[in-house]
Amino acid sequence: MKRGADSDLDVQAHCRSLALQQIGMLTRIAEIGMRLVEAEGAKAIAQAERPEAEPPEAGPPEAEARRAAAPATVDHGLAFARHARTVQRALALRARAAADLCGGDKADRKARRARQRSHVTETLFALIWDAAGSTRDLEEAEFRITEMRDQLDELYGDEEDRVEDRPVGSVIAGLACGLRLSEQWSRRATDWSDQPFPPPAATTPATIRKRRRARLHELMQHTLDGIAPDRVPALRAGLEARLQEPDVEALIDAEPPMRAARRLCASLGIDFDAAYREPKPPDTG
Repeated sequence: MKRGADSDLDVQAHCRSLALQQIGMLTRIAEIGMRLVEAEGAKAIAQAERPEAEPPEAGPPEAEARRAAAPATVDHGLAFARHARTVQRALALRARAAADLCGGDKADRKARRARQRSHVTETLFALIWDAAGSTRDLEEAEFRITEMRDQLDELYGDEEDRVEDRPVGSVIAGLACGLRLSEQWSRRATDWSDQPFPPPAATTPATIRKRRRARLHELMQHTLDGIAPDRVPALRAGLEARLQEPDVEALIDAEPPMRAARRLCASLGIDFDAAYREPKPPDTG
């Protein structure tokens, strides 16, 4: 059966585009309406401040006919109120459209996050039992499953960390490093991969960025120093790969090093060692 011309249409993206277009049009209506409101408001004020005209004296029939044929005086107060109601309706409709759009985006993000977590969990389960099958150590497998669940809670519990926007293969690879599953992942990857922190004053963005990266490296090194030596090479390799992902640059620039280090550790499936809290001043980078 031949597919129709619209079979490849991304309905979600199309609906989002229409919603954004609607918001833009309502914004324009409100802007034009406000110009009319201001113009009619000024005229209404001037009209209200003019003294009442004296009743015209009776004149010849021709003058009376001319006065009757003259256009009626415009009530600018009524025009002002009419345009004001138009603006109010446009703003109310825009607010409703924006709320619907935000609600849809939030629901879409929640669904994508849940799907990715399910995918990651399923994959890590398979890797853990793969490792258990080679060693026949079921107690170790149960321990790793518990550890895995804790690390998934840590990673996906941070709502500000948009982990769902990262490639699922990279998420799995990072967690596999901390769970000592890098060897199993390297064999099966092809089957499963599909604020308010102002910078210090009197410094340049380049200097801030350099200091933040140095501080982050120090924090990550301290965390790695507290981990069994046989796990460090895989974790270091996972960290290097994680640092190459595009969201890391924005993470390091936007968040203080302590928080950035915590998120990097969560993505590697290890606990951040928060005992190391030097320097004492606020951790702004």
